[in-house]
Amino acid sequence: MIRYEFTDAEHPTQDMDHIRLSDREIVGLISCQHTIGYWRADLETGHVFWSDDIYTIFGMPFSKGPIDLPQANAVVHPDDLPYMLELFERLAVEKTGFHYLLRIKNDQGGYKFIRTVGRFRIADDGREELYGLVEEIFDHIRTIGIMTRPAAN
Repeated sequence: MIRYEFTDAEHPTQDMDHIRLSDREIVGLISCQHTIGYWRADLETGHVFWSDDIYTIFGMPFSKGPIDLPQANAVVHPDDLPYMLELFERLAVEKTGFHYLLRIKNDQGGYKFIRTVGRFRIADDGREELYGLVEEIFDHIRTIGIMTRPAAN
């Protein structure tokens, strides 16, 4: 099961000055809960860059350069891959934000769910980019009727 949401609306940024937390500290706190990685895609070159944790989520070795797209796509569930690729093509044209859930291979021969959130931006150098995050969704979390909690013993 794959789900997409398109939106230009962004949640208002919280003012953190009065509690004196830095962006770095906030990202660190969020990342403590479970594996979350960050990414950027240059729409002109087609290059996509991932932080360490996305490589971990996808079971791929880390690289600071552009990701190996065929290798990354090979991890996506074959039923979900065409929809994911269509989504990115649509985003490049419509320049909107998005949210999606899809399945990728896990290390036990099955699949796990990931959630990706992305936004469009014009970078400081004028290039069009998408950027966002990927997080692993664990089986104890219920996600919009897609996954359910294990029955209580």
